[in-house]
Amino acid sequence: MTTGTRRVRRVLPEGYSRCLANPDFRRLQPGFLVSFLGDGMSFVAVAWLAVELAGPADRALVVGLAVAAYSLPAAIGSLTLGRWLSGRNAKSLILLNSLLRAAVFTLLPALSWLDLLDVTTYIALLALSSVLHAWGIAGRQTFVAETLPDEDRLAGHSLVGSQEQLSFIIGPPLAGLVAAALGPAAVLAGDAASYLYLAVVAARVRGDSKVGRRPAVPLRRSGQTLARHPELMGLLALTFVFYLLYGPIEVALPVFVAEEMGADPTALGWIWGAFGVGAVIGALVAGTLRRLPLWPTALAIVAGWGLAILPFAQFGTLTAGIVGFGLGGLIYAPYGPVTITLLQQKAPLEELVSLSAFRSAILVIATPLGAALGGPLVGAFGAAGTIRLSGLTTVGLAVLGALLIWLVRPRPDRGKPQPVSGRRHADRT
Repeated sequence: MTTGTRRVRRVLPEGYSRCLANPDFRRLQPGFLVSFLGDGMSFVAVAWLAVELAGPADRALVVGLAVAAYSLPAAIGSLTLGRWLSGRNAKSLILLNSLLRAAVFTLLPALSWLDLLDVTTYIALLALSSVLHAWGIAGRQTFVAETLPDEDRLAGHSLVGSQEQLSFIIGPPLAGLVAAALGPAAVLAGDAASYLYLAVVAARVRGDSKVGRRPAVPLRRSGQTLARHPELMGLLALTFVFYLLYGPIEVALPVFVAEEMGADPTALGWIWGAFGVGAVIGALVAGTLRRLPLWPTALAIVAGWGLAILPFAQFGTLTAGIVGFGLGGLIYAPYGPVTITLLQQKAPLEELVSLSAFRSAILVIATPLGAALGGPLVGAFGAAGTIRLSGLTTVGLAVLGALLIWLVRPRPDRGKPQPVSGRRHADRT
């Protein structure tokens, strides 16, 4: 053990220190952080460049198409490329997605600087860049499962998730500075460099994981696995509806700040900044918890997020927004690590990649669909009413989930000896 590794063990909580003691896991973390930062910057630049390319009358349509093209084709790629990609290990999937993103985001600014980029080409290239995105996410999640023992997976997912949350605090402001000085195309070039760096780092990983090349897993088999494991199907349904109900918040919040608070975009930045800070802390805290009851924790997170946003809708002050969304971020952020860990506990190892990609494909649709519903909801109920409706419905979702779990939980027959572990009994059935 090196001196640096001993120092890490002394400074960090036990779960994180064990994760970073794994050389492959430790080696890939800077690549994840830099690529997340690039994504946080491109979150702003994609829409900004669309505004510059579109005519004044078409800006709303072009921005909407660009944002959709940047994310939704990932679902198509997940559902159509499993024959070729579901058998690959995590390192290969990370490399493929990183190289595709780096290539497209290098081409986009080059075409822009040469005045050869039009709206149609821009949207088509954005769609191409996202085709492997679900597989890249699956590779990142499976990498944690392949390199870390079961008891450290939650800490590993939490560490990676906290870096992603941190990037969305730093990335958008940094993108604004770069775009103001050099234009949005330069921001996309920075994202290309971030993915190229991730590819270089991933190529240096030895790849001596628990599994090598797997047999390809057809989509039908993933569906059959979900059907055989109602817990996995229920988890996917819970997550989809949770993210769907979150989507209207992204529409209602800026409208609420502008129209009902009479504030400027600075207030909106403070509220989302508070959410980001809370999310980083929440993700890091989740990774330090041991023997976490994952299903109860997932339902508590869903209910907690819904409750956290309600005071802002009621009081409508900047203080209520900062406190509510800061607390909401603290509660919301652990959901991803917790549910991914639960999936990996239940799913067969050889199907982790295909199920993770299928999960990503389903969830990448949820928030944009919720945001699309946000417009009509704000028109019908107002911004405050939409936030209140989202919060109350989210709490109701958690209550419904808890009730369903209580109804289907295994009940040993009276008079017969009970199994040693309820979980073991559930696994046998």
